[in-house]
Amino acid sequence: MMTNDQRQQVESKTGDLYSDCWDYLTDDQWLAQGELLADQLGLDEAQVAGKSVFDGGCGHGAFDYRLAKLGAKEVVGFDLKPNPKMSLFADAPQVRFVQGSLLEIPFPDASFDLVVTSGVVHHTADPDKVFAELARLVKPGGRLIMGVYGKYGLFPWSCWLARLFTVKLPMIREPFMRKVCDRLKLDPIWRYQVLDYLYVPILHRFTPKGIRERFFEKHGFKNIERIRNLPPERASSYVNRNASYTYDYTSLSSRILFGHGFITIRGDKPSA
Repeated sequence: MMTNDQRQQVESKTGDLYSDCWDYLTDDQWLAQGELLADQLGLDEAQVAGKSVFDGGCGHGAFDYRLAKLGAKEVVGFDLKPNPKMSLFADAPQVRFVQGSLLEIPFPDASFDLVVTSGVVHHTADPDKVFAELARLVKPGGRLIMGVYGKYGLFPWSCWLARLFTVKLPMIREPFMRKVCDRLKLDPIWRYQVLDYLYVPILHRFTPKGIRERFFEKHGFKNIERIRNLPPERASSYVNRNASYTYDYTSLSSRILFGHGFITIRGDKPSA
């Protein structure tokens, strides 16, 4: 088990790793990322309008901007090191950003109608405590959506092998890889993915059954279901705008390459 000092060091390194990735995004890529994420999470105006929303691990803030455009009455983007394009938020005054750790969220219980976290919990020191923190924020009758990396497949195994030389026995260090990315002029999304898969200090993987039982059922959520990722034909417009697309996990080739893929599950907190 990590000491508090060790956890803070890990969180600091994790925050630093991602904090400048988004500086490389063009405005259109940034907007496309927010629109894509909302679409992948099954969130439209009917789901969001008039709601208070907490985004756990907001990163570049594009998703929070999209939530505002879908009619959310309040959006809180929460991250170790939020890095939104603030110049684009002039027409989204209901969005604010708060810096902090998901292990200690400074909001009272039952504060939000909708709590969302995508691509974040698998990088935390204690996923169970993080989920407990997120779960307590949801109002009775509200909803929680969580997206995390899935187990199995050739690609996750290859990442595990590569991380032996980037994290466990750091022979290929992050500053060198950043220089390689710069030299190759990698697209910002590719740059982010290289750093994410290979250099983030913690990377957990899960199964859909494990997420359902370990997190959602344990905390009393109902109507638990997996949200299917966008099929390629529906995602093509986002891909054409150089957004990061999460593959369709239902195809045989995707299951072989990516196992359970990126797992997004939602559940409802029963009304009091």
